[in-house]
Amino acid sequence: MHVEALSPLQRVLIIAGAAVLLPVIAVLALLLRNEFADRQAAVEQSALENAHVLIELADALLRGDLQTMRVLATSVPLVTGDLATARDRAAVVLDANPGWTSIALSDAATGQVKFEVGRAGPGAAAQGAPFAAPPPGGSVGGVERVGANCPCVRLQMSVLLQPRNVLRVTLDPAIFQDIMMRRLPAGAVGAIVDRNGLFVARSLDYADRVGTPATSFVQEAVARGGEGFYEGRTYEGLVNVTAYASSPTSGWSAHVAIDRALVSGPRARASAIMLGGSIIALAIGGLMVAYALADLALRRREEAQLLELQKVEAIGRFTGTVVHDFKNLLAVMQAGMNQIARDTREPRTRERIEMVRAAIQRGTRLTNQLLSFSRADGGEVCEVDLHALIADLEDLIRKTIGRGVELEVRIAPDARAVRANADQIELALLNLAGNARDAMEGSGRMTITAEPEPEGEMIALRVADTGPGFAPEVLEQLFRPFFTTKDPGKGTGLGLAQVEGAVRNAGGTIEAQNAEGGGAEFILHLPRARSGAPAATPDRAAEA
Repeated sequence: MHVEALSPLQRVLIIAGAAVLLPVIAVLALLLRNEFADRQAAVEQSALENAHVLIELADALLRGDLQTMRVLATSVPLVTGDLATARDRAAVVLDANPGWTSIALSDAATGQVKFEVGRAGPGAAAQGAPFAAPPPGGSVGGVERVGANCPCVRLQMSVLLQPRNVLRVTLDPAIFQDIMMRRLPAGAVGAIVDRNGLFVARSLDYADRVGTPATSFVQEAVARGGEGFYEGRTYEGLVNVTAYASSPTSGWSAHVAIDRALVSGPRARASAIMLGGSIIALAIGGLMVAYALADLALRRREEAQLLELQKVEAIGRFTGTVVHDFKNLLAVMQAGMNQIARDTREPRTRERIEMVRAAIQRGTRLTNQLLSFSRADGGEVCEVDLHALIADLEDLIRKTIGRGVELEVRIAPDARAVRANADQIELALLNLAGNARDAMEGSGRMTITAEPEPEGEMIALRVADTGPGFAPEVLEQLFRPFFTTKDPGKGTGLGLAQVEGAVRNAGGTIEAQNAEGGGAEFILHLPRARSGAPAATPDRAAEA
């Protein structure tokens, strides 16, 4: 089959089908990839934010302790050498700070302890060992596991005007453990380590791990400083991705480890689903295009026969062919979603599965509506309850016209029952809603009314908007297939032709006019039903 043998209409339809199919595949694949990538980024970012919070809370506690020491180091008794009074004041400060275990005043040059107060008695400060005087603002030492009042963290600060006299405070690292356990997210393993890579706090085995070296992965992150991520393994064997943040003040760092499956799993699943879905979609798309080409070759028409009615009929046959294959594709997608639903219990995944299922149901319903136009007899005509049909369709119409457009529906009690094809009337109303939305550019009012005509044999179903209305030359061509006033690529010119076909199939007529006060108005004259039998509405359960 040669492309040159196809009519222009056939080539346009084939190209349009391919142009629609391939971008849909690409967009779905990209959306899926971005969804899982965003999920991974969100997990990592959350861990990093928690690490920042932990180290900032630890820093805040240390800054508060240093400030308290500064008040004591500048007090008159210490500055003047009144050691007895200074010791009494230190005891008061110790009682006021539950996280402190001892306070000592030492000579930095000789190591002599001039006084010491502690919760566990004397002995916390080193005796007779010279040490370097701290900087003016004080210093934060590392964690120590062995010694009086230990495990502990030591803070040092020189006395005002007496740099050799140094206040030395020991802290219980359990206060940092409490901070971490209150802020650590469920399922994560957390740790705070000092500048030497020793555990100050750890969410697992704290009593055994405090003051001991962290893993090599943690040690490497401590050496790098700053913030970031690294992969590693905890002492318990958890393979993880860890976010860490360091303090420029103390040199300590906080580490929040999360199971690596939570980070790498989404991307791996995205790749597998994207690859499998692309292969299936491309295979089905190729079959659809091949079938459409063969079908169009059998249905070629002479150019002289392409009058308006023949155009609509040809489009209907093509629609039936393509829609049938789309229903098969939707069935495969539905089966796939059912399988995925059986294989997962993760709530967020199941929520997204239900969203996909709802989209598949809407696609199935749309194919059923399009199929009714493709039938040779135009689709079954029966009694339709306009009130029930529009009430059932109202939410979808509101979504079509957008939030900025008001919708008003008024169905007279004696204008409910008409003879028509329910699916076709639904699609006609959605087409008119789409045109109204485009005309009003997101702001205005759409009105749907139904009332008996004076003769009593017909029902006038009116759809009006507050848009700009129609120019006279446009009114003459509105219902011609392929006629559109929209920009290239934004309209097919088939929507109003379908509306006209739905009304004609019901045995009625349609007219368009400019409404009084501005805007466009379509009047669908539909035969009135009189038998009193229950009126039909689209069977949504069957379509789902």
